[in-house]
Amino acid sequence: MILAIDIGNTNVEFGFVKNRNFIKSYKLSSKIEKTSDDWLLDISTFLNIENEHIKDVVISSVVPRIERNIFFAISKLLDKKPLIIGKDLKIPIKNNYQKPEEVGIDRLVNAFSALNKTSPPVIVVDLGTAITFDVINEKGEYEGGAIFPGIESSIDCLFSKTAKLPKVEIDKPVSIIGKTTVESIKSGIYFGYCSLIEEMINKFQKEFNEKFNIILTGGNSKLISNCINVKHIVDEFLAMEGIYLIYEHNLLYSK
Repeated sequence: MILAIDIGNTNVEFGFVKNRNFIKSYKLSSKIEKTSDDWLLDISTFLNIENEHIKDVVISSVVPRIERNIFFAISKLLDKKPLIIGKDLKIPIKNNYQKPEEVGIDRLVNAFSALNKTSPPVIVVDLGTAITFDVINEKGEYEGGAIFPGIESSIDCLFSKTAKLPKVEIDKPVSIIGKTTVESIKSGIYFGYCSLIEEMINKFQKEFNEKFNIILTGGNSKLISNCINVKHIVDEFLAMEGIYLIYEHNLLYSK
């Protein structure tokens, strides 16, 4: 079993992964102020719950400061150095970005994971802090994509920049026509993002003149899945699967 750690801007996910079909994970907030000792206590709790032998620890990260603190915590707790994707482990996908080093590790992990779930061409829509669209062409190469503010980010911005609009929890509205301020905000966010995602997928398909397989992942993937009229897969563990598959691939080809 490996401990896969996906460090994002909003959450850190800790996944106990035996294989790509056996994953159990826990999420904590990505609090930048937490020390390595704070993380050590959190990770100790997960290890006590699972009570499994950890062969290796693999980290995918887009937050360097948290990555460093978790690295030190793991090194102290398990007496082994975690493997860092992008440093210790290569991601086996051709990257066609103009400046390949600018692509977030999380986007490439998702892209590689998608190729092991369905056939290319593929679009991965990750609905997290940001909403990312990642395009993998028919050759299985990473092409790039688009980045939007995430749903929670938009709500926070709306709430902080307006004097009288309340902060709301987003769920599926009964009607597109809001009869109260709260209903109107919910309608605008929910149906607006559904329309945005559908239209972006359509634009990518027109640009490439291809029919893409679509995968939704991230915290709001199930919410948005209910309202887009595009055939798709929802996979909440896409990143965890990707971390495991990259680890497995590097082990295989390093021998």
